[in-house]
Amino acid sequence: MKKPTEADLNFKTTNLLLFMFNKRKPLIIISILAFAVSVLVSLLITPRFRSTVILFPASLTSVSRALISTSGSYEEKGILQFGEEEETEKLLQILYSDEIRDFLVAKYDLFDHYDIDPGSKYRYTQLYNRMKENISFRKTEYMSIEIEVLDTDPVIAAGMGNDIAAMLDSTINRMRKRRAMAAYKIVRKEYFALQKDIKEIEDSLRQIGEQGVYDFESQSAGLNEAYLKAVSEGNTFLTNKLEEQIKKLGKYGATYLFLKEFLENESARLSDLKEKYVQAKVDLEQNLPHTFIVNDAKVAEKKAYPRRSLIVITSTMSAFLLTLLLLIAAESVRSEQS
Repeated sequence: MKKPTEADLNFKTTNLLLFMFNKRKPLIIISILAFAVSVLVSLLITPRFRSTVILFPASLTSVSRALISTSGSYEEKGILQFGEEEETEKLLQILYSDEIRDFLVAKYDLFDHYDIDPGSKYRYTQLYNRMKENISFRKTEYMSIEIEVLDTDPVIAAGMGNDIAAMLDSTINRMRKRRAMAAYKIVRKEYFALQKDIKEIEDSLRQIGEQGVYDFESQSAGLNEAYLKAVSEGNTFLTNKLEEQIKKLGKYGATYLFLKEFLENESARLSDLKEKYVQAKVDLEQNLPHTFIVNDAKVAEKKAYPRRSLIVITSTMSAFLLTLLLLIAAESVRSEQS
């Protein structure tokens, strides 16, 4: 196959320009009509304004462990660190939650705002499609999240963007508090039950103490020494008194030793449980934000859509090229027939 030469290309270009000159009237007329129609259409399109929120997720570490834990289980991630890709993905999922969507629908009366008939059979489908068109979330290359809202009212666009960011925090707090409440109730029940058990052990030891047994080891050694001395001295009265005390010590001694050791173990367990109780309470009551807001949504001063100049230029050029192609096709058909 013969390869086109530069002269052939120049000849074809010249022919095309000559053809366009000969057909200039329909090309100009169609282009002018397309220009006029595109200007009219662009003017009929309702302008929309864009507001954007940029935020980073916070590290989802336990506040209680990061701030008040003394057990040596301090987590590597601090509460002031940014989250990583995992946290970003979790926030994106929460942004699509029904709670945030229903809040926006109620606060901004979106059925009326989007001019959707609330009695329509497919009202929610229409509403959610409009929201999907106007509200978008995306993960940026820097692991932040961009919340973008388009609306015909710039004030509403900015308000919705900031409300979504605020609702993101409250939604996370609600979900975490529900779990934290269950954990707190369990730990609180165990903590106060153990406190009650320890008090009962202390009461039992106090009753044994009233029987004269308050330090089994030292008392046992002292009484045995005193008893042997009284026996060697032939002091019958003292010997009898010491025998009574030794019998009482033998009667309550085992119980005393058991309760004393048990009290020490339970006191150590109570100390650990108290730390868990305090941690659970802190996790339940804390309301730290789960995001770092980089940019709040601002009221836009200029519309973001439509870009009328782009619409007009694209439409006019498309009409011109389409007309040119149709004219060339018609000329080719006419040449073949003649």
